[in-house]
Amino acid sequence: MATRYADCVNTLHTAAARFLGATAIQTRHRMGVELAFRLERSHLGVDLIEDFASLGPTRTVDAVKGLGKVLRVLRAARVARPSNSLTLAGNPERASTLLARAEGASMRLHLRARFELRFIAWTESGVETVEDVTSVNEHEDAYYIQRRGARSPKRFERSEIIRHQTEQKRWHEVVDIERTGI
Repeated sequence: MATRYADCVNTLHTAAARFLGATAIQTRHRMGVELAFRLERSHLGVDLIEDFASLGPTRTVDAVKGLGKVLRVLRAARVARPSNSLTLAGNPERASTLLARAEGASMRLHLRARFELRFIAWTESGVETVEDVTSVNEHEDAYYIQRRGARSPKRFERSEIIRHQTEQKRWHEVVDIERTGI
């Protein structure tokens, strides 16, 4: 039986939510704000949605998307944005301070289910981990691991594997944020 990546990521859900707040994150590898929302009527099996908005100092795709998320939260909460929105890039503390004024605001979230698969195989020679897995196919003699962006699957002979495990991490990505009401 195979778990397919494409089957899980194409569904878009809309949910009413309340903005709980933002936490500034600034480490060597991540810069931005962690946004938290409480779903008001959840049919997704979760009540809390956490989403990271990247606010890196350079104008990368992720930083522009993250800045857009921050500005959409401010707009949905009817909080005035700064005159030059680009000053929030590279400054997660300032963005977090602005977003604090939006706490408690109701908004409508458009969410997309996301997940990551990882295949781990224990063999006589050690442990091998395959990231970005799109499907795991079992055959009589081997496991075939298809990776995102790879043309051919990675093959693990059953006779060489002592133990194996497939790990799955699930979350919901905030795709869009809108005002509720008029």
